[in-house]
Amino acid sequence: MNRRERITAVFKGEEPDRTPMGFWMHFPTEQHHGEEALAAHLKYFEETKTDICKVMNENLYPVQHPIMEAADWADVKACGRNHPFIRSQVELVKRIVDSTADDAPVIATVHGIVASASHALMQCSRYDKVGRYAQLYHLRTNPDSVYSAYQAIAESLTILAEECIAAGADGIYYAALGGERDGFTAEEHARYIAPLEEQLMREIDHAPIGNILHMCKPLVDLERYVDYPCEAVNWGILESGVKLFEGRKLFPGKVIMGGMDDGSQILISGSPEELEREVHNILAENDYPGFILASDCTLPGNLPYERIRMMEKACETYRGGSYEL
Repeated sequence: MNRRERITAVFKGEEPDRTPMGFWMHFPTEQHHGEEALAAHLKYFEETKTDICKVMNENLYPVQHPIMEAADWADVKACGRNHPFIRSQVELVKRIVDSTADDAPVIATVHGIVASASHALMQCSRYDKVGRYAQLYHLRTNPDSVYSAYQAIAESLTILAEECIAAGADGIYYAALGGERDGFTAEEHARYIAPLEEQLMREIDHAPIGNILHMCKPLVDLERYVDYPCEAVNWGILESGVKLFEGRKLFPGKVIMGGMDDGSQILISGSPEELEREVHNILAENDYPGFILASDCTLPGNLPYERIRMMEKACETYRGGSYEL
């Protein structure tokens, strides 16, 4: 099987020739856009042999002026199809599709509503406590203003995803934030965030592979996402405290992506034998057709590509068996 056939088999519930893997990382700032971004992605896909070609998205949600107080959120507008926020990412996706689609599926990254709002607020890609709690404070003091921004952002993200699919993307990697227990309450999430995201994901859930739901950050409450329309799920095992087998029960019938701690010392500096054994152990614990080896989140940007290629080779050498200590 080639990479496309392998991933397609998993999403159809069929047995692949081996467990596929999907790993990604943020590239240096100078490789975020244009020709440099294209070259960085293609080099990464070729040298790591990851089965999923995920297109990173480094575009910040645009605002007309800085958001300084809660009322400023009312000025956040939706982006039309021809807005640079949309077109720049779609063009990158299309060029990667044209270069790789015969051999491997291309998945486009869409940052969720809360993440996009945080990018708009901070005008940087961070999602830290300052931006998170400022957004939360604004919502609680002026919910109408912030919710209007969420609606505009949801409209823009829907357009972005639709345009990426039209450009040939096989699916959407939707990075959902805001489900952390130490941030929005379950009631706030259910009122202001989940309905918009569920509607958004329903509207875009028609690509060949569909939606991959990534639930990020420490203390994330996975139960807030059980009704999100998706075909695959991925979350931080260590950050959330939810093991893969537990998540599989929460999301029955979904493809499960994960297993590898992106900060693992074995991943970063272990011997080839140690890394192979670690991958084999993960595969032994998750030896079923609907599993894709992946990490909790993005890999460290300075991780040598050969380390990722080692995991691909470990997937090749796995022959089944029991967990090894």
